[in-house]
Amino acid sequence: MKIRSTVILGITLLFGTMAFAQDYHKIEVTGDYSYVHANPQNNNIIPTFSLNGGGGSAAFYFSKLIGIEAEFEGYGSYTHNFTISAGNAACPGTVPCAVSAQGNLFTYNVGPIVKFRLSHFEPFVETLFGGAHSNFYGNLYKNCGTAGCAVASKSPSNNAFDFLIGGGIDIPVSEHIAIRPAQFEYFLTRFGNDFTKGNNNQSNFRYQAGVQFRF
Repeated sequence: MKIRSTVILGITLLFGTMAFAQDYHKIEVTGDYSYVHANPQNNNIIPTFSLNGGGGSAAFYFSKLIGIEAEFEGYGSYTHNFTISAGNAACPGTVPCAVSAQGNLFTYNVGPIVKFRLSHFEPFVETLFGGAHSNFYGNLYKNCGTAGCAVASKSPSNNAFDFLIGGGIDIPVSEHIAIRPAQFEYFLTRFGNDFTKGNNNQSNFRYQAGVQFRF
């Protein structure tokens, strides 16, 4: 009886430990809406603008708290119209330079994520690194000459390094589905060109919300 009781107790503890060790989902796939408040450069020539888009991410968790995440986002092409005041290096003439340029944005990133799994909600923080692609600066370069401005001496690159840091919250609604009502991040891009006047850091803001599937 003692041996059987010991075996039963051992099996109970074993399965209890396994259940405790696996009380989280190892894979989480999220589809999202994404908004970026873009700050294209830091010398007040090009005004800020908004980008709307979406994409998705997939995270694999090595433990209950720590995982690695890959993310892909795309933002639609929009036309940005602005005016550069006359009598400066950007617009050397006597008439203000009216500029119009269309631009999109795509990002691809990977990095660590840390999630705190509480009873009814799960806050998380993440840091992602990768690249960004946009045709905005290239189109601006093409259109700038016809507008009379002179902020570019050569065609800029459409590709840049980017960096994201921030966090948000997931709310589980069933075993395999969660809602992500809010995610806020500082979003840095480094498009280096004559428009940025030597400061290649563009400090942007990003908000996301979406639906998550767990496996």
